[in-house]
Amino acid sequence: MKQLLSMAAMTALMVTSVHADFLRVEGAVGAWQTAPTGSISYENNNAFDLVDQSGFDASTNMYAWVYLKHPIPVVPNVRIEYAEPKFTGDLKQQIEWDGQVYATGHNELSLRQYDAVLYYNILDNTLWSTIDLGLDVKYIDGNYQLVESSGTLDKIDQDFSIVMPMAYVRARVQIPVTNIGVEAIVRGIAYSDNAVVDAEIKLDYTMDFVPIVQPGLELGYRYQQVKLDSSSIGLDANLDTTFSGVYGGIMVRF
Repeated sequence: MKQLLSMAAMTALMVTSVHADFLRVEGAVGAWQTAPTGSISYENNNAFDLVDQSGFDASTNMYAWVYLKHPIPVVPNVRIEYAEPKFTGDLKQQIEWDGQVYATGHNELSLRQYDAVLYYNILDNTLWSTIDLGLDVKYIDGNYQLVESSGTLDKIDQDFSIVMPMAYVRARVQIPVTNIGVEAIVRGIAYSDNAVVDAEIKLDYTMDFVPIVQPGLELGYRYQQVKLDSSSIGLDANLDTTFSGVYGGIMVRF
């Protein structure tokens, strides 16, 4: 009986140790240097260019992400992300909105985004390689504002929001005998005249000299396309925009 109890205790300890090796929490916060291109319009009004007419320049915006990986096979892992591409500028050329023509003014565009990703590990650090597949539910909370310089025209304050379910793929390679990883993430959906694509590639370095909490650094490039058609999804605004640029942040791994 003592031998059985001893074997059971050793087995439980081994299982706990194996499960602990697969339980991981990781996150990062940083800045994304984002440059806009594309156009926006109000329903059937003429579209106007974000750079040539709206006067938007590249801006630095915050991003953050965190994921939880656990050892339960049937339950998906979870990744949560936040980003807010936001641009401001003074009109360079006149634009049309809801039947009115604006020649001068200050305008802003923000596309606050929340991503909830449910994914499974297809490969989990097998031969230094990891592949994740899943579903990314992206919530876009957008706003466009324009204040006309003379004050004679109505202020534009247009809110729009949408939930987009997207396919999610993540691939990672850990370079052997180093603390450097190369990672790419692609998510997207396209239907009717709507499309959302969010892709990035990065290098990261993890400092493993700390046993429990391991800090790290990441540096990458992110590309995002947001194309929304008002007639097919019930919005007042049409968007055909892309945002791209380098990002960098501080990571932490538990």
